[in-house]
Amino acid sequence: MAESPPLPDSPPINATTGLIRKILVHAQRTLGAGILVTLPIGITVLVLKFLFDLLDGILKDPLGLLPGPEIPGIGLAVLLISVYLVGIIAAHVVGRRLIAFGHRILEVIPFVKSIYGTTRSAVELLSNNSDSRYSGVVLIDWPRSGIKAIGLVTSRMVDTNGEEMLAVYIPTTPIPSSGFLVMVAAKEVTPTEMSVDDAMKVVISGGIL
Repeated sequence: MAESPPLPDSPPINATTGLIRKILVHAQRTLGAGILVTLPIGITVLVLKFLFDLLDGILKDPLGLLPGPEIPGIGLAVLLISVYLVGIIAAHVVGRRLIAFGHRILEVIPFVKSIYGTTRSAVELLSNNSDSRYSGVVLIDWPRSGIKAIGLVTSRMVDTNGEEMLAVYIPTTPIPSSGFLVMVAAKEVTPTEMSVDDAMKVVISGGIL
């Protein structure tokens, strides 16, 4: 009776386990790298789509009453043109007076003034050249020792004892205009090489950027 051919040797269990582990590690790293690339892009697309739909919808319904076919994005286009026209008006003396009058009205209406004032302060803070208004970014113990907060140095002075003092503005997240102003000895703060713009990005984003 003929002997059966020998069966091929099975791969060692340890080798198989190691191969599976390498595949899983490779897949995990590759998927992680893919997520790091696609997630910010996906979030950006979703945010842009949300803003587009929001801005387009502001004037889309009133424009829908006009005869003719509905044009995608017409509301956003009209809104941008309107904002541009407001900018032209704001560039002239008469326009600035009208806008200032509108500011005063909005700032005396209950509830509206809190929303408008906060929003206006935040916009002005972001639109101005921050580096020219502050002389540096420091880390300061706030609200207690051991906890560091980002501070913007607004001015420097010397007290009656000859010690250098700093006026430090501590912006809050996510609206930096509602911060705190503290006077602190220069030796009590930690200087940084961070620019004011970078510091504001960190504050507004809650440390994400």
